[in-house]
Amino acid sequence: MGALPRTALIGNMNNNHFALARYLRERRVEADLLLFNNEHEHFQPAADTYDLDFMAYTKRLSWGISTGFLAAAADCVKQDLRPYTVLIGCGLAPAFCRKADRKLDVFVPYGDDIWNETRYRVTSPQWLPSVWAAVAAQRAAIRSVNVIHMTRSNDIFERRLQRLAPGVERWLDAVPMVHAGTYSEASLDARIVRSHWGHLFKTIRADRDFVAVYHARHHWTGDRGDPNSKGTDRLLRGWAAFVRDNPGRRCALVTIEYGPDVAASKLLVHELGVGDTVVWMPKMLRKDLMVGLALCDVVCGEFEHSWIASGVLYEALVAARPILAWREDDIYRADFPSLYPILNARSVEQIAARLNEAARDVSRARQVGQSGAAWYQEQVVRKAVDRYVTYLEGRAAGAA
Repeated sequence: MGALPRTALIGNMNNNHFALARYLRERRVEADLLLFNNEHEHFQPAADTYDLDFMAYTKRLSWGISTGFLAAAADCVKQDLRPYTVLIGCGLAPAFCRKADRKLDVFVPYGDDIWNETRYRVTSPQWLPSVWAAVAAQRAAIRSVNVIHMTRSNDIFERRLQRLAPGVERWLDAVPMVHAGTYSEASLDARIVRSHWGHLFKTIRADRDFVAVYHARHHWTGDRGDPNSKGTDRLLRGWAAFVRDNPGRRCALVTIEYGPDVAASKLLVHELGVGDTVVWMPKMLRKDLMVGLALCDVVCGEFEHSWIASGVLYEALVAARPILAWREDDIYRADFPSLYPILNARSVEQIAARLNEAARDVSRARQVGQSGAAWYQEQVVRKAVDRYVTYLEGRAAGAA
């Protein structure tokens, strides 16, 4: 087999495509990362690595946001995509590829690109024509992509995706959202030194007997049917019950000022009387956060909707830490030969009980985390990267 097709990874929400780019390049694929013009700061490549190698294969685009869809020149988009035979993208990549008369090979949705960016929604009058044009293009383009790569989700997203893309080939393999090699346990001491907040995480660890981390968004006061709702309040109430159960234990719940309900969560923490056990930290880069995960006992996920894959979950798996979250296992059994173990809980009482179990037997909880790390390498990284390489080999053979 000759050289594999040059590949573009368009967009980098949740750092997903930067991780995939590194895995593909390790398999000798010439894969470039193309950043939209509206990427969040904490989803820039520099947020997810400790070196500068990415600069050689990362390019910044002048397009990508819905409010600029009409203003983006088709010739500009065509020029940016011309060097690439295979296009893999998230966000509005389907819509912009369609604008350039190109078809996206693999669409790797992160959530809002199929939930929000396909809805005709009210926005500022000056942006309304562009946003609605982007919605129309996104809807049409998703139907014509070659493949949608997204593991099976909850019913809310599955129903939406079925309406948007009936009949499109679906890869149910999990997406390797985190590059595990960057965050090996052997490199922890070096990463603490190079991390912006490593010294604080190290101090918290030294001062407490039990440390949990919740780094998902604080999003819980609105409609619980919203797929963005995290059930953060359930966790906080469960944590308060756990603290009451352990009056002699020095405990800390480290959480991030991230999401629309940070103020509401702070108020609830105060009302529950556990402010001295909750440590608030600023929104941070993954390379800083991963140090905190490596130094904790439990990573807390979501308690409103069931997920098997997310940045929060996979970061915890790579850090080899046990996950406390709610998961409906029956949804996923058909797609995976095994599921990674978690501390499964949804109600306040269940959350408190799982925390108590983890605190009583830290070594057993650590084994849960180690099993999760092994699962990630075998069931996520190996399977997904093999799938992409096989696809690229097929494209190369077709062009021969």
